Parts: sequence; C-alpha cells; structure tokens
Amino acid sequence: MSGGKITVRQKMINMMYLVLTALLALNVSAEILRAFHMVEVSMDRAAENIDKKNKSIRDAIKKYVEGHANDEKGLYAEKQSQEADKIAKSALKYIGALKQELIAGAGGRKEGKADEEIEESSNIEKHANLLFKFENGSKGLELQKQINDTRIKLINLLPAERRVNVKSDLFANNDPAKAPQTWASEMFEHTPVAAVVALLSKTESDIKNTEAQVLDELNKDITGDVVVVDKFDGKVIPTNGIYITAGSEYAADIFLAASSSRMQAEVMVNGSPINVEDGVGKYKITASGEGEKKYKGVISTKKASGEQMNVEFEAEYTVIKPLAVVSATKMNVVYRAIDNPISISVPGYSANEVQARPSVGALKNDKQPGTYNLMVAPGDQSMETVITVTVKDKSNGQMRKMGEQRYRIKNIPRPTPMLGPIDASGDVTIGKLKAANFVATQLKDFAFEGIKYTPQSWKMVYVPRTGNATVIIGSGSIISPQAKAFLNNARSNDKIILYDIKAVGPQGLVPLTSALVLNVL
Repeated sequence: MSGGKITVRQKMINMMYLVLTALLALNVSAEILRAFHMVEVSMDRAAENIDKKNKSIRDAIKKYVEGHANDEKGLYAEKQSQEADKIAKSALKYIGALKQELIAGAGGRKEGKADEEIEESSNIEKHANLLFKFENGSKGLELQKQINDTRIKLINLLPAERRVNVKSDLFANNDPAKAPQTWASEMFEHTPVAAVVALLSKTESDIKNTEAQVLDELNKDITGDVVVVDKFDGKVIPTNGIYITAGSEYAADIFLAASSSRMQAEVMVNGSPINVEDGVGKYKITASGEGEKKYKGVISTKKASGEQMNVEFEAEYTVIKPLAVVSATKMNVVYRAIDNPISISVPGYSANEVQARPSVGALKNDKQPGTYNLMVAPGDQSMETVITVTVKDKSNGQMRKMGEQRYRIKNIPRPTPMLGPIDASGDVTIGKLKAANFVATQLKDFAFEGIKYTPQSWKMVYVPRTGNATVIIGSGSIISPQAKAFLNNARSNDKIILYDIKAVGPQGLVPLTSALVLNVL
C-alpha cells in the first residue's frame, strides 16, 4: 500500500462518489423546472395585458389634451405619463438584456424557439458567476439599484401627497435580519437559471404594474365624466399572481381600461355577476385541477351620452401542484448520532415562512436561511424519517402542506483498523512495522468530514516463524512497549495479527468486524 498507489477498487469508489456528488447538485426535478418555465410564460402574458392597459391610458390622456389644449392638469398628466413611459422602457430594456444574457449563457432556448424551455434550465453556476463573482458582484448590485431606482423615479412623477397611493412590489432591499446575506444572494444564489429567469419576468411585470398605478393617479386629474378614448378594452390584473398552487385562491381585478372611480360598471364572469368596487370588478375563485384555466366575461357601462357600452374580455391563469424542494446536502440518506445537513425551500416563499418537521429526529436551524441539521438519536431504531414542509397560505392565512421527503436512516459505517501507516492486511516490510507506533480506527470513503472513532481496547498476536504465539492486550491509541518490542524484533515469515478492536465514536462503543493480518517480508 506504499508509494501512493491506488487500487482498482479504490478508483471505482472515488468515481462513484464523484457521480453521487454530481447527482446531488442536480436534484431539482424536471417537473419543478417545467413549472418555473410555466411561471415565466404566464408572467410574460400578464405583462402584455398590463402593456395594453398602460398604452390605452396614455392614449386617453393624449386624446384629452388634444381637446383641452389649455388645461394645465391635462398638460401635466401628459408630460408625466410620457416620462413614466421612458423610465419603464429603460428599465425593461436593461432587465430584458440581462435575461437574454443569462439564457444565452445557459445554452439558449430548446430548438431555438422563444417560447421553449432553457437548454440548461437546472444550471446554478453561470448566472451566479455573472451576478456575484464577476467584478466583485457589481452586476448583482447594478440590478438591485436598477430596480429600486426605477420604483423611486416612477413614484416621484406624482405629487408628494399622492405617492402613498402607489402600492408597488418593485423592491430589491437587503433584509437586515439575514445579514450579511444580500438581496441578490437571497433571490438568485443556489437557484436554477429557470427560476432566475422567471423572477426577472416577475420584475418586468412589477415595473409595468408600478407604471400602471402611476398612470392611474395621473389620469384622475383629468376632468370630465369619462376618460376620452376611441377604443375600450376589458383588462384583467391578477392581484396575487398567476402562479397558483392547488387549493389556494386566485384573485384578480377586472376593469374597463382608462376608467375612473366615478364610472360604475357591471361585470359578468362566465355568465355570473361579480362584486364591483369603484368601477373595478373583484373576481375570486378557489383554484382546482392542474393546467391552464381560462375564463371570459363582459363589462357593461354607460357613456357620458347615456349610450350603453359592452366590452368583452378573456383571461387565463395556470394551476400547478404544490411544490416543495427538499434536498440532503451530503447524500440521500441520514445517519444516526450526527448532524445531517438538509436544505429546504418552497418557491414563492422566503425561508422564514417555511416550516419543516421530521417524523423521526430533531431538525434545527443552521447558519444560512433554509438550511437545517437533522439529528437522529444513536439508539433510535427507526428505519425512515419523513420531513413534512408547510407554509402559511398568503390568500387565507391557513397552514398548507407543500410536500414531503422520505430519508432512510442508517448507522455510521464501522471503522477499519490501522497499525501505524498500515491500513490493509497482507505483506508488510520490516521497516513499516518498526515505523508503527499507534493503533487507529479510520472511516474510509465516508462523505461526512470530522467524524472520528478512538480506539479503546485491542489485542495483538505475534506468531513467530518458529516457536509459540504470544497475545498482547492493549488499550488506547499508543502501542505498549511489549507490543512495540515484538514489532521491532519481527523477522521474515513472522505474522502480526491486530484483532478484537473496540472504538468509541458518535454512536458509542463499537466493535470492529475486521482485523489486520500481516505477513512480514
């Protein structure tokens, strides 16, 4: 075993360990990656609806100014609405370019089609390098600043007393409770690129929605019974997103584009009336079944002339299964008597909103949010533990089960004996025997670091080529003088046997099942 040589068996074990590590790094399922893509597509569709609404309001303001050229409020609203358009477009251009850069870095879209999934959708490294490592993370800080500056610029287009009316989700702030972790690290680090692109699509939607609220406030300053426009569109804006898990509530605002609070409308969805507040229909339904859900209806109101006006609309949302991502950070089993690192997350929820409970063992928070240590007692004879993940439903405040993961429970492998540098039975040189000054018990090929066993007692048999065998009983790691004398005086064709070894480790006193049988060369 000297000279740094590695056996074929050891090479195979090393290769299997590398494969296992790679598989653990890629344990995000295809279904979850597909769900992220569905979220991205749905977000982009919702953003298109908001785009149409924003354009119709700007057109209405422009139309009003054309008919009221001396109205100062109208001129002010038009100027600020055009500035809002510039600010939003600049931010959207930046986010769009970043998305394309991330997608290109992950192999582009499958088949080169814009609506397909990303080739390397599970990749977690390339965007991390761009956002956190390149130039000391300047790209991530630039993205964070772009988001916050865009919100401030848009809201500041309104008079100071009206700014509080804008309820924007366009925030990218560091959480002091999670310091030193940054916003960019929390949102994008250790996250597959499919999720990162979906989050950037949400940011684009938040930019447009913030612009929409600013335009709504500007539009309130225009006089007249109704907004002056030459085209009306029915608009549907989800108020709690379009990424809805089964059993959760889907909620949306349905209204006539460019309407004012003084316009009272009747809204029908799938033939049934819904509640209307200040001209805005409030639509809510409990999501059930998986897949794309469509609904349609009509908005009815009267123009200033008294003429009845009916505007039809259609909308959709996507229902997917509840998702919980649970992964062991070391391997796919947990071991008794030691801390087993576990990572737990639920898309759409922060780490402090997620609760996890094991059926066996104790789960304690680790240093980073979303990371835990699972401890199973040494004497526990259970063969399996199930970690159940729950969150508080944002629509009704009730706790909901998001998923569970089963883990097998095993004992830590028994250690193997060593006599000085000698760690395997077989032929041994006299020089190596003389260099042996201790007895050790080592864990070979075990993924966890820092797990040690200490020898407590052992026996050594010296069998000379001629004569009677002698048994020596020892304790601890240091070889006794009598045993050392046998090793120093050993001659060719003598035998040394180290056996009946007992060691203490995390699971208490453990007898070793193997012995060292050495033939002196």
